[in-house]
Amino acid sequence: MRTLYDHEKLLDGVNPKQCLGRPLQDVGTRQRLLSRLSLALRIAERTIQFLGADGFHGADLPEGNFAAEKPLAETAMLLYVASRERSDPGVQERFDGLVQDLIPYARSKQMGWEVLRYPSVCLQLATPHILLARLGRRDSLFDDLLARSEAAYASRGHEVVPYRELEIIWLRSLWRNEIPGRELEETARKTALGNPIDLLNCSRDDAYALTHAVMYYTDFGNWQPPLPRPREEFLGESAAVLARALIIEDYDLAAEALMAWPLTSSVWSSAAAFGFRVLASLEDKVGFLPAGPSASKRLLELAGDEKTKYALASSYHTAYVMGMLCALSLKPGMASPFEIVGPPFSATLIEGLEAFIPKTGAHWEQVFRSLRGNEQAALGPFLLDVAIIQSSRKGEFAQMASLLEIATQNGMAGTTLCAQSAELLSRMASFGGWDD
Repeated sequence: MRTLYDHEKLLDGVNPKQCLGRPLQDVGTRQRLLSRLSLALRIAERTIQFLGADGFHGADLPEGNFAAEKPLAETAMLLYVASRERSDPGVQERFDGLVQDLIPYARSKQMGWEVLRYPSVCLQLATPHILLARLGRRDSLFDDLLARSEAAYASRGHEVVPYRELEIIWLRSLWRNEIPGRELEETARKTALGNPIDLLNCSRDDAYALTHAVMYYTDFGNWQPPLPRPREEFLGESAAVLARALIIEDYDLAAEALMAWPLTSSVWSSAAAFGFRVLASLEDKVGFLPAGPSASKRLLELAGDEKTKYALASSYHTAYVMGMLCALSLKPGMASPFEIVGPPFSATLIEGLEAFIPKTGAHWEQVFRSLRGNEQAALGPFLLDVAIIQSSRKGEFAQMASLLEIATQNGMAGTTLCAQSAELLSRMASFGGWDD
């Protein structure tokens, strides 16, 4: 199908079912991931072309508008993660061209002015410069400008939440070419890496605190410092965030949640492999991974460059995250995310959990119905997460109690989501004893 970006089909001649179960090094599986990464790089070329100078200022709501620093920094991050595959013939030319496109924006006179004017956020503003330097494209003059600003009296004057502290530590370490010390681990303990978020009631910002902290803490998978708490606990919470994101069709957040597995060099769980299958099938259907089901109405009202800008502004970030996820999935030793395997649960349990989940037409439901029986049987924990989250969203707490009983009977109750649900029900029982 022809799309807004006019992308060709990525999988012509490739049967996805033939890729299942093969090692990541298999040519077909590897090529699928490289094709998806190449798509993200193509979208990045357009993003720099249309948004690199001025950002975007045409959204209906203020939070939909952004300065050029945002797409520039995120393009640099995409390149930084993709650099592991830069020598691949299918990636190299596009990668090198995008680096050249980014340089004049990243080190423009305007960007230099912003860096020297705002010392308390100078490292964040200089993100493209810092990452370009790590890719071998150094600039001593801009480096000197950043050094002067970073040494300013007010350079530590902007308070940030803990996961943003990790970002600053990460950027400073890359810029100075140093391995971060105890400060990195001490800060990580204050983030969602060290403390569970409220999985039943979390805001989007709470979820981003979990997904972003692990990016900076691991240098997008290049570092493997010890996590502040058990890895399986953190991955279980990432699975719950993934489930919520698929329910509400927030594919940006879903792709970020999936990064937890390759960033921590962990074998993909059945839920994570299914999540990747959902995103990949949607990308194939649309031509790129959309942020969600909204924004289409506004697009119909626009034409020409304005339509292209709006489309890029609303979807480029999600496309970037998908590209980064695929690049991370190509790390040596990582299992293929296309294979859904795990301990099999009974068909009766799977059907029982499905009965608790309201049908909304979300894309994950269509993908689940298309799975083979053995793949569905491996997704008991995912369906449990979805059912519990939906019961909380709808205020059906008796149903939540029933789900916890099912989880206990089937050995699935040892997750943070189940623990938080049990605590909530306990608090509610105590509250119910109050007199009117």
